[in-house]
Amino acid sequence: MRRWAVWTIGITLLVIAWGVAKVTPGTELTEASFVTEARVGERAVGSQLVLTVVDIVVASAVSDSRGWTAEGEWLVVDLDVSARTSEELALLATANLIIDGRTYRASERPESLLGESLGAGITTSGSLAFELPQDADAKHATLRFAPKGGDVRLDSVTEMTVDLDDVPRQGSRELLPTVGGGL
Repeated sequence: MRRWAVWTIGITLLVIAWGVAKVTPGTELTEASFVTEARVGERAVGSQLVLTVVDIVVASAVSDSRGWTAEGEWLVVDLDVSARTSEELALLATANLIIDGRTYRASERPESLLGESLGAGITTSGSLAFELPQDADAKHATLRFAPKGGDVRLDSVTEMTVDLDDVPRQGSRELLPTVGGGL
């Protein structure tokens, strides 16, 4: 084979390999979650959860029906949630608030929906409380809910974008007691 043909074939194969590498999606796409968008008052249906964000407020003090109280700046989210098709291992395991790339989990201290077992088609109502960081200057945050805890890659998640400047503010807020179906 002629020398120029070998060089031409070699360069062509390198260009093709480079092109394939550029168009192949990375792990951020191939392992991304399946996101369902949520809005206040609208029902969001994921593969395992049916969720409605009923209300969102920022409060300077929160309490629950058992007597727990805390001061600070809290984002309180009232939800109606149920399992979509099966009660087997259906629970609200992930309830995160993402601000400035940092993830904050819903507080486990008050009575809340976090970790609550869910019934298929039976609504469970209650609240979640997120303690807002004092150094957060972001106007936008994302709420993320999923039936699986921890790693939610390749899993169904429900997300809601929140403009923190538009969220109503209250002096104090009692979290809703957890009521409804579930196991």
